[in-house]
Amino acid sequence: KVPAVNHANDLLQTFVRPAAGAVLFPSNTQVVAYLHPVLAMIAGLLVAGGVHAAKSAAIRPVVTATTGGAGNVVLSLAEDILAAVLSILSVVIPVVIAALIIVITAFVVWWLWRRANAERAA
Repeated sequence: KVPAVNHANDLLQTFVRPAAGAVLFPSNTQVVAYLHPVLAMIAGLLVAGGVHAAKSAAIRPVVTATTGGAGNVVLSLAEDILAAVLSILSVVIPVVIAALIIVITAFVVWWLWRRANAERAA
C-alpha cells in the first residue's frame, strides 16, 4: 500500500500478469482439446494483458493525478476487497445454483406426484 512500492510492483506485473495469463488460460480450461495450444496461450496473454493495461494505464494514472497519489491506497484496498468478494462468490454461486436446481426438481416431482394422486382419487 506504499505508493512507490505499488508503482514498482505494477511495473513488474506488466510482464508477469500477461505471462501468467498465457500459461494459466490453456492449463485451466479444456479449450486446448478444441483449440491449438499456442492460440489458447495468445488468448490468455491478451485477456490478462488487457486487464493489466486497463488497470495500470487507464485507472491508476487518473487516480494518481487527481488525488496526488493519496487515492491509490483506497483504490488498492477496493481492488483487494473486490478480488476477495469475487473469489468467494465464484465458489458460493455454483453451490447455490446446484441447491436451487435440487429444490426446484424436488418441487416439480412432488407437484407431479400430487397431481397424479389427485387424478386417481377423482
